[in-house]
Amino acid sequence: MSEGQSFTFYSYAIVDENSDDRWAYTGIPEIFFYDEDSAREALRELREDVESEPENSWAPMQLEKIETIPISRESIFALLNDGVGAFVKSYEIIDIVD
Repeated sequence: MSEGQSFTFYSYAIVDENSDDRWAYTGIPEIFFYDEDSAREALRELREDVESEPENSWAPMQLEKIETIPISRESIFALLNDGVGAFVKSYEIIDIVD
């Protein structure tokens, strides 16, 4: 079966230097964006929401660029059965929002 195209998406996550597996299931769904600007805007809005409550404090978040493995029947099964981490070819932290 021929493989399909890879895609680039963007996301964000709490900075956690102690985490061994960025894509481990935490019970909190990942949110993905088509472009960096949309992800950055969502992160800005999240920060405003968090900081609008006096009892909340902002934790540093990392903005990430994610490349998927090529789309194929096998890669879709890996995504469905094993989670997002099985579908990620590479990712890089492109910014830390303190």
